[in-house]
Amino acid sequence: MMKAFCPGHISCFFSPVVTDDVMTTGSLGAGIRLNTGVTVTAEERCDKKIMIIMDGSPCKAEITENVVKIISPDTGFDIIIENDLPLSQGMGMSAAGAVATGLCMTSFTEADEYEAYKAAHIAEVMNKGGLGDVAGIIGGSTPIRLKAGIPPYGRVIDPSLNIKFTVAVVGPRIVTKNILSDRNIMKRVSSAGEFCLNEYMNSQTEKMLYSLSSLFSERITLETKEIKNALNLLRKDHDASMCMLGNSIFTNANEKETRNILGDDVKIFSCSPSSDGPRIIRKA
Repeated sequence: MMKAFCPGHISCFFSPVVTDDVMTTGSLGAGIRLNTGVTVTAEERCDKKIMIIMDGSPCKAEITENVVKIISPDTGFDIIIENDLPLSQGMGMSAAGAVATGLCMTSFTEADEYEAYKAAHIAEVMNKGGLGDVAGIIGGSTPIRLKAGIPPYGRVIDPSLNIKFTVAVVGPRIVTKNILSDRNIMKRVSSAGEFCLNEYMNSQTEKMLYSLSSLFSERITLETKEIKNALNLLRKDHDASMCMLGNSIFTNANEKETRNILGDDVKIFSCSPSSDGPRIIRKA
């Protein structure tokens, strides 16, 4: 049995990069690696079936399944996934689950850990689960993606901003695949993301990160009514922006302040940038 943990990742703004090579496909942009994420437990089976349990229920989880097939194609596994944060809310849970699964697989096969990141990136891109979360997850606490893909194909730097923030889920899930498949939306995303990244490179501060994240979400016109309402309420006294791509926001208001402003019906999580990356936490 193997057990691994991978932190989540909020993408604040991004610009897609699509090439003929999946390893150089990804995105440019900035984000925050979270101190919470996904824990995966994997146990080898005596057949070739891949059985996945996510948060207590059986599920398909194509991205996770693809990671297993890439690294250990001839072996079956029981995979148990435990998410600290909600799925499809812009917190990188699918990428974190893919990386944690990959780490378990590389431990079983005695492959280099890099193969876990490689398989997770491939599975994410091919299944349109995301473009830059894996690079962000392995890139540092407040990663800036300057070249698409994971290293050595991509390039990520980390200004290591020391910020604390609260994440609030204010509406139903947004399906990332639907957004990434829409050419008109992605044109707006590309233009806005390039502008925000260029501006951020001139001033890598917490204030600028919030400001550019807000500009980005406004320009790509994906803010739902729930997002707009939450941002309007929080921005009276605090900074707040939309998580990409989710019906969720991050704000420098603390958990108590956020709950007082948005109400008890909203799911709220206190977070901070994590200096600790993905890791194996148990081998048995």
